[in-house]
Amino acid sequence: MISIHNLSKRFGSQMVVNNFSFEAEKPGLYVFVGANGSGKSTLFNLISGLILMDKGQVSLDVITDVDRFRSKVGISTEPFVTDPSLTVNEIFAICRRIKKIPDAEISNWIDFWELNDTLHKPFKALSTGMKKRLSLALSLIGNPTYLLWDEPFNGLDPIGIELLNQLAIDLVDLGKTIFLSTHLLGEITFPKIQFLVMKDGELVGEFIAGDQSYKDKIINLLK
Repeated sequence: MISIHNLSKRFGSQMVVNNFSFEAEKPGLYVFVGANGSGKSTLFNLISGLILMDKGQVSLDVITDVDRFRSKVGISTEPFVTDPSLTVNEIFAICRRIKKIPDAEISNWIDFWELNDTLHKPFKALSTGMKKRLSLALSLIGNPTYLLWDEPFNGLDPIGIELLNQLAIDLVDLGKTIFLSTHLLGEITFPKIQFLVMKDGELVGEFIAGDQSYKDKIINLLK
């Protein structure tokens, strides 16, 4: 379970996340939608401990210490940045050493995301789509229980989008919890989704995809 209680973050005079509270009690796909600047990326970075909160609390399975629960979380940030001179092979090697996982697991995600042709290329030479595939692959290493994917459809081609949708279905069936932010509602084909609408750093609405009018409701909330 992910529990977020009164989470707040300010950058200078701007309140980016404002008293945000939410609980994901069951595994599933939770999609955060909102305009650029609505606080989605900052929220994900706060949950994962990449930036420090000003106020509030995040807990995973009742653990509040981010250093203790970080091993349960796989993160794909937007944008994904690293040393531009590192090759894809070197990036995977660093991840392998940090997470202490076997080569077979690395190879599995390289094959899944069709990254074999990029292994000897430096990060700076990758296309936007391949950088996104690499970021998603790295988030999955170590079999995390929770996944935070910030704008994962950005830059993906139709094959990559199809792979991502099927992967989300498979992971939820395995009991994973996925937090996904996007502004591309048309790319999601997952059959059952809980949408959370953010505006000005606040949660302003929740909808289930089974409600045929959910897209209109989301658009009206974001106006």
